[in-house]
Amino acid sequence: GEKFDHCVLGEPSNVEVLGDMIKVGRRGSQSGTLIVDGVQGHVAYPHRASNPVPDISRLIVALSDEPLDHGSAQFQASNLEFTTVDVGNAASNVIPGQARAKFNIRYNDNHTQESLRQLVDERLVKACGNRIRAHIDWMPSNSNVFVTQPGPFTDLAVAAIEEVTGRKPELSTSGGTSDARFISSYCPVIEFGLVGQTMHQIDERTPVADLEQLTKIYRGVLDRYFG
Repeated sequence: GEKFDHCVLGEPSNVEVLGDMIKVGRRGSQSGTLIVDGVQGHVAYPHRASNPVPDISRLIVALSDEPLDHGSAQFQASNLEFTTVDVGNAASNVIPGQARAKFNIRYNDNHTQESLRQLVDERLVKACGNRIRAHIDWMPSNSNVFVTQPGPFTDLAVAAIEEVTGRKPELSTSGGTSDARFISSYCPVIEFGLVGQTMHQIDERTPVADLEQLTKIYRGVLDRYFG
């Protein structure tokens, strides 16, 4: 089969103006659900129940407060963010039997998916002690961290961009996940395209002049690569 040497992905990598940024990597993404088991009962008889709501609150704080790391040479620090908390309880006088909280982690190259899960699981066990019954239901993820190291490939892309726009782009790993994560398994990949200020918005648009300049940049990359 075919083997790819390098790839330029046309994601909207630029922040403010064409030529200000090349994406050379992305943080990984891992989601999960924290599940705390209690014992359902009536609020008038709390000694017959075990309320998971205070417990999940303590665990959320415990998992959120301690940093996962302090960043790396290419990436900002990993972050764990809780996004929902739910007990599925419509009654105000019933202690729920279970509480759930969903979260997402954006992680850098200090971790693999497996080592990250192990780290968070170990912190959960420590926070639970001998009393709280809780576990994490990890979601499947194909969003692994990757980075393309600076070198001749990134240098020629920078030169092509600078020639057309007069700007020297920043090599960045900021932002969310992208389709480049799939390509990174096969060859080094960088992302350079249009300005992303209106992406996914109503009336998404780009100046025609940017399209014309981008075409020249891509031609410049090809000329340098095969020259």
